[in-house]
Amino acid sequence: MIVSTVLCPLVLLLTGLLALVTCPHSKVEESFNLQATHDLFYHGVRPAWRSAVSQQRQQSTTGMTSCSSGVDESSDVCTELTSSELPYDHLQFPGVVPRTFTGAFLLSLIARIISFIVPKTIFDLHSHPMAVQFLIRFEILIFSWLAHVRLANSFEGYLSNKQVQSKKPHDGSYAPQISVFGYYLLITASQFHIPFYSSRLLPNTFALLLTTHAYAEWFNGRPERAAIYLVFTTAIFRCDVLLLLFTVGLTMLIRRELRIVQALIIGAVTGIIGVLITTPIDSLLWQRMVWPEFEVWWFNAVDNRSSEWGVMPFHWYMSNALPKGLLLTLFLVPLAFLNLTGWTKETLPPKQEANNNTGHTPAVIDQTLLPFFAPTLGFVMMYSFLPHKEMRFIFPVLPMFNACAAYGLSKLHSMAVSAGEGRLRFVSKGLYICGLMAVVITMIGSLLFLRLSIENYPGGVALEHLKNHFETTMEIKTQQRAPKWEDVSVHIDVAAAMTGVSLFGQRSITQNYPIQMSKSGYEAENNAKDPSRYYTHLLSEEQPVKGYHIIDTIDGFPSLDIRKRRIVMQPAIYILERDGWLPKEYIIRGTERKCNWHYMVTASIGFIIAATLGSHKCYRKRTK
Repeated sequence: MIVSTVLCPLVLLLTGLLALVTCPHSKVEESFNLQATHDLFYHGVRPAWRSAVSQQRQQSTTGMTSCSSGVDESSDVCTELTSSELPYDHLQFPGVVPRTFTGAFLLSLIARIISFIVPKTIFDLHSHPMAVQFLIRFEILIFSWLAHVRLANSFEGYLSNKQVQSKKPHDGSYAPQISVFGYYLLITASQFHIPFYSSRLLPNTFALLLTTHAYAEWFNGRPERAAIYLVFTTAIFRCDVLLLLFTVGLTMLIRRELRIVQALIIGAVTGIIGVLITTPIDSLLWQRMVWPEFEVWWFNAVDNRSSEWGVMPFHWYMSNALPKGLLLTLFLVPLAFLNLTGWTKETLPPKQEANNNTGHTPAVIDQTLLPFFAPTLGFVMMYSFLPHKEMRFIFPVLPMFNACAAYGLSKLHSMAVSAGEGRLRFVSKGLYICGLMAVVITMIGSLLFLRLSIENYPGGVALEHLKNHFETTMEIKTQQRAPKWEDVSVHIDVAAAMTGVSLFGQRSITQNYPIQMSKSGYEAENNAKDPSRYYTHLLSEEQPVKGYHIIDTIDGFPSLDIRKRRIVMQPAIYILERDGWLPKEYIIRGTERKCNWHYMVTASIGFIIAATLGSHKCYRKRTK
C-alpha cells in the first residue's frame, strides 16, 4: 500500500476535520437540517406530539381539526397553532419544498445521548450551543468517513478476488493491486468537495453516505443490499437518486446479478419500509401528512420548477462540475480502462518477451470497472437533461470516479515497480511520478478552494462579532447611559441569514443576554420591509440606514486575483447600531477576526509527510 492502513484513513479524517474547524458556519442549502437538529436537540418532538394529540382530541369532540374543514388553512387560528405555539424554525421558514427530519433526528438523538452520558459538572453541553453544532457536524463527518473507508476496503477486496478468480492472472487484464485501498482514500482526501461537505448537513451529504455504502456492497458481491441502500436513499433523502437506481439496477439485470422479480420485490418492500420510516416523523413535525421526497420529485419532475433557480447548459456537468470536483485526478480515471500492463509486456525486449509469452495477445481495454463506472456516467448524462444544475447534485458519482482514479494510479505504480532496466523503466517511473503529482497538485488546489470558502460565511462571522460587541458593552461602567438588555432587539436580514447565521449561533447570544432576535426569510410573509423601526441592532447587507451607524463591516464574496496573487473581497454584511444606544465615547468599531491559517498549514504538512513516507515504504515493496 502507498500508505499504511492507519495513515491513509487518518489523512482523509484530518482533511474533513480541517474543513469543519476552518468553516464552522453553514449556508442556506444546509440550513434546514442544521436548524432542525437545533430544535430537536433543545425541544425534541414533545411539542409537536402534544399539538397532534390536542388536534386529535379536538377532532374527536368537534368533528374537525383546527386546520381542516370549517377553518381555512390560511386563517389566524391555523397560523397561531403552527408558528406561535410550536418552537420549530421550519414552521415559520418552510422553504420551497419540505425536507425529511430523519437525518436530523438521528444526529440530534446521538448528541442528546452524549449530553446525557457526560456529567454536567464536567461539561454542560446544553449551555454551549456552538459545541452542540460542532458535535452534530462531527457526527456526520465520522459516518461519512467510515463509509469511504469501507468502500476502499471493499474495492480492494473486489480487485484481489478478480485476480484470484482469473484463469490467467498475469495476462495483463488485471494489474497487480498495490495499495488501491490507500490510493482511493488519498485521492478522496486530496479533493475539495467530499472532505468539505462530509461534515455539512445537506440532504446530498446523507445521500452520498448511503450511496457509498451501496457501492461497497456491490463490490462485496451483494447486489441485493446495494439496491436496498439506493432505494432507501431515494425514498428518504434524495429522490434524484432514482436515476442512479435505474442505471445501476439496469446494469445488475443485464449482468444477471438480480432477477426482474427479485428487483421488483426489493424495490417495493424497501420503498414501503422507507416511506413508513420517514412519513411518521415528518408528518408529526410538519403538522400535516407528508412524504417529503415525493413532493420534491413532483416539484422538480412534474411542475419542472427547479429552473426558477437557474439554468445551465446540457454539458455543464461534464465540462465544468466534474473537472472542478476532481481537478487533476480526473486524468487518472481513463487509465482504469486501459491495459497498461499489457502494453508494457508488448514493449519488452525480445528475450524477455519470449520468457513472458503466454500464447495470447493482451487486450487493449481493461473492463474490470466498466460495469460499475458506466451506470454512474449514465446517471450524469440523464441528470444533464434537468435545466437546473448544481455540483452537489452529482455527489453520488464521485466515489466511483475516485475508485477508477485509484485503480488507474495503482496501474502506474505497478508499471513503475515491475519495469525492467533501460528506457522502459525511466518512462514507467516518470508516469508514476506524474500520477502522484496530480494528487499533490489537486490537494493544493483544494486548499485554495478551502481558503476561499472560509470567507463565504459573512453572516455567521457578523453574528460572532455582534456577540463580541455585546461582551465588550457589558464591561462598560457608566451610571448615566447603561444599556438595558431587555430593550435590545436584533434583526437579521435575508443575506445574513443565508450566509452563516444559525439557531445555535443565536442561542449562544440569547442565553447570556435577555435580548430579542428575529430574522427575515425569502418567503413573502417573513420579509420585513422596514425593520429599522423596531430594532436596536441590524445585521444587514444594506447601508446606510437612517438612524443607525456602522459598528463593523464583514467582507465576503471572495475571488482570487491571480495578477495580485491575493484574495479579493467586498463588503457583504454590515453590523448597525441605533444612534444613541451607547454614548459616543463608548462606541467600538470593528473587532479582530481570528485567522485559521495555522489549521491549513498543519494539515498540509501532515498530508505531504504522510504521502511521502507511505510512497517511500510502498516503493521499496516489490511484487513477487
